[in-house]
Amino acid sequence: MKRLFASRSGFTLIELIVTIGISLLAVGGLIVNYNNYNDNQRLKQAALTMKNNLRYAQTLAASSKKPTSGCTELVGYTVQFTDSTYTVVAECTEGAVGDALSTALPSGITFSPVPASFVYGVLTRGLLSSDAVTITMVGIVKSYRIQVSTGGDINDLGFL
Repeated sequence: MKRLFASRSGFTLIELIVTIGISLLAVGGLIVNYNNYNDNQRLKQAALTMKNNLRYAQTLAASSKKPTSGCTELVGYTVQFTDSTYTVVAECTEGAVGDALSTALPSGITFSPVPASFVYGVLTRGLLSSDAVTITMVGIVKSYRIQVSTGGDINDLGFL
């Protein structure tokens, strides 16, 4: 007597297609999450670098380190912004003298809105303006904020 139902080993085509589809969805989700994480880390690293550069400008002003030429009296160090760069320059009675530091933001990161320039005063830790400055860096997915108080404190406000 023949067996009506022979036992088979292996998977059907439908089972293989469903398994591959579920696997592709899982891998796609992992890739999206990794890209978001990577973008957030790039934005945070750019913000941390900027905080260090602001502290450098603050230190130059507090120590009254003036440029080697073209500056008779140092007023402070000015931090200037464009949409994707910032520059620290010595501010003398004759005007701005030379770049102490110029930094471009990584691609895909910009300032929005572009912050107003501000000056760290000589022999003080603070700003020469009466208003605090909030700097917002915008990445692909999130934004990151840093605030510089009139007393010179650099506060990390984090992701928005």
